[in-house]
Amino acid sequence: MKRKMLLLTDTLKPMTDGVSVFVDNVLPLLRSSYDITVIAPDYGTIEYKGVRLVRYPVIAVKTGDYGLPKINRKKIKQEVKTCDFVFNNESIIPFSASFYALLYARKYHKPFFTYIHALDWELFSKGINYPPLIARSIHKILRTYGRIFLSYGDVTLVPFPKIKTILQHNKVRSEFAIIPVGTIADFKPGKSRHANPKTITIGYSGRISFEKGLDTLFRAFRSLSTPYDNLRLLLIGDGPDRHKIEHHENITITGFVNQQEVAEYIRAMDIFVLPSVTETSSISTLEAMKSGVCCITTNVGCIEDYLDHEATGFFFASDDELRECLQRAIEDEELRRMIQKNAAKRAAPYTWKNTVTQLIRFFNEYLEKKEKKKRRL
Repeated sequence: MKRKMLLLTDTLKPMTDGVSVFVDNVLPLLRSSYDITVIAPDYGTIEYKGVRLVRYPVIAVKTGDYGLPKINRKKIKQEVKTCDFVFNNESIIPFSASFYALLYARKYHKPFFTYIHALDWELFSKGINYPPLIARSIHKILRTYGRIFLSYGDVTLVPFPKIKTILQHNKVRSEFAIIPVGTIADFKPGKSRHANPKTITIGYSGRISFEKGLDTLFRAFRSLSTPYDNLRLLLIGDGPDRHKIEHHENITITGFVNQQEVAEYIRAMDIFVLPSVTETSSISTLEAMKSGVCCITTNVGCIEDYLDHEATGFFFASDDELRECLQRAIEDEELRRMIQKNAAKRAAPYTWKNTVTQLIRFFNEYLEKKEKKKRRL
């Protein structure tokens, strides 16, 4: 008989972000091992074969490009009580579905595992353009809450060792397990029907919103457009700040597209830039590296666990450094080709099959140990 997993997430398809991509790829592979119930907001969510979806409505008030959830505590209590374990993928914020799920998991002695997709105190304090005093207050409150929340769960799952180090530095008292993120097989080096051999294509993939630092990328692109008249900026995705840049010359915005089409567009890039200051693992950077694209990113989150400066990509910390890295990648084709080759090799092991294999092994070993301990009592 399969164990019952209760999976919590605050975003699902058709929303497009790191969490929805993660859940969309692991669910079909996890369902062969577990009976899965998913609690998620109703954004017009798609159905998953063999997975039971429990949706809750979203209030029209917007936070970025997301709504505010209307939580049903009784329903969460019922689902936690009847599951074997909880796999939380929600943002760690007070009075969310995961807040109540953790309370009930402790009450009913259900194992509670949280996968860290983002450092929420960084994301929510920097992701919206708050006045400095408010931003600092949000950062402090969410960091304190996150420390308490994770310390009360059973195990915190992190994609890379650097995140474990950051959380321990923030005094999270939790058991940790490292389960890397993955990418689909479509992300691989090769030709693209979107490629233009007459241009140097600089690209980005993700939400077009304030916290992603796209103003930094846009400034660098505009400053280099005069000395290099063959530059094109390709932005894969959509978001609330699209209108600020979509009418400028030599900029293409694809809107939201499926993962196969994202892979096709990424292969059309010569250089990928991640200017975000709130990133944690950055699946999009792994996708670009796996596609054999030269990546230039901020050194945030755990990106340094898989990207080595001047070997598999570049790190930058300011507008000037971004322009310098772009100039090197544009002018030194031999260096760019070397980095592209190294990046593809470095990112090749990151697959969703590997992610799910490690998740299943971890869940089963942990639950079997717990069951053996219970039988001895």
